[in-house]
Amino acid sequence: MTPLALVMRVAIVVPALAGCGAPSRPLVTAPAGPTCADAAAHMVDEMAATKDPRPPDETLNGLITLIRTRCDADRWSSEAVACLSTMKSATDADRCGTLLTDAQQAALVRDQEAKSHPPR
Repeated sequence: MTPLALVMRVAIVVPALAGCGAPSRPLVTAPAGPTCADAAAHMVDEMAATKDPRPPDETLNGLITLIRTRCDADRWSSEAVACLSTMKSATDADRCGTLLTDAQQAALVRDQEAKSHPPR
């Protein structure tokens, strides 16, 4: 084989082999779906839309934090989180609520009541 042919062969083979190693950029993974933060923000936005006047942002942000905390701590199912992230009505909220366990619902109610009626 002539030196030129050898160089040509190496020039073709080396780039082809370079593609066989680890990818040069991270693989893209499918989105994981809505998060507890998404569900909490959506739930509060939907609730606030029905209130006139709209509650203050401080109140709404506190409620978002409470819901997100309960969701994360109590490990709400991905089905419940997805449902709550897309609800549009009280009927939807009731249906989504059935996806939470009794203990998860009780913890959410308990924390909401504690926030609404702090001890004196």
